[in-house]
Amino acid sequence: MPTVLLNEPIATSGVELLRQAGFQVFERPAGASLLTLLQKIPQLAATQAIVARAGKLTIADLKRFPELKIIARHGVGVDNLPLDYLKKRQIQLTYTPGINARSVAELTMTLILSLLHQLPLSIATQQRQIGSLLTGKTVGLIGYGSIAQEVEKLLQPFRVEILVWNHRPKKVKFGKQVTIAELVKQSQIISLHIPSTPQTKQFFSAKLLTKMRSEAILINTARGSLIKTDDLYDALFQGQLAGAAVDVFSAGPRHSLNDFQKLPNFIATPHIGAETQEILTASACQCAEEIKRFFAGQPALNPYWQ
Repeated sequence: MPTVLLNEPIATSGVELLRQAGFQVFERPAGASLLTLLQKIPQLAATQAIVARAGKLTIADLKRFPELKIIARHGVGVDNLPLDYLKKRQIQLTYTPGINARSVAELTMTLILSLLHQLPLSIATQQRQIGSLLTGKTVGLIGYGSIAQEVEKLLQPFRVEILVWNHRPKKVKFGKQVTIAELVKQSQIISLHIPSTPQTKQFFSAKLLTKMRSEAILINTARGSLIKTDDLYDALFQGQLAGAAVDVFSAGPRHSLNDFQKLPNFIATPHIGAETQEILTASACQCAEEIKRFFAGQPALNPYWQ
């Protein structure tokens, strides 16, 4: 049976599904380069399937696996993969859309409430801070995929007004679709839920940050590249907006995460949106199922390219 390489660890349930189906499964040790791994275990060059999570895989990496036929993406973002190269080599790509939506949405709500109630500063100083209610606020959702729609549902008990911007018209269930200018001008809370593409890179820069309300907060549980990092630092440092919380971060030329962590109005979590037991289990099992189906000649459950 084919060899499956786990580029990062996945839940045991997914590993067991693969092994029970007869696949040989190898897990890439944390911090180990693929070159070193292949030198130690030369037979891994025959790998035909890879389960990829958030770790980057380059063209040079994938050229080391001439027999590779499928990559099962454990998650939804594919900015860590060389898509044109995969197409050129006709390597199947699957992903797990929707599975992590509730988990990321719950973290988004956690970050919103933590900022509004000034939890980081209250915990650090053990002094009472004056917070603000979520109830009655205007919340802007940038993007309207499965995660944003879950956030929209979770917001309902708070009696907020919801504004949505999406790159194309969509039927919005609870809020209303507006232009990006209207959303930025009116929202007291803005949450990013768009993919990272060449068109969305540094989507949120000084051009939009300076138009936000001074009491507004910005939440990013999508991709770090969506925000021009140094512009966000300036806005927070200068008090142009009340706060920001991110689960994803890309360092800027001038400011690193360490600089941001010194700010009293900033929260960073280490990309834990999908790191819940239930979601990790479901994602691992679906990746295993996609690989099983591929080698059984069955259609993919969720092919990235339709």
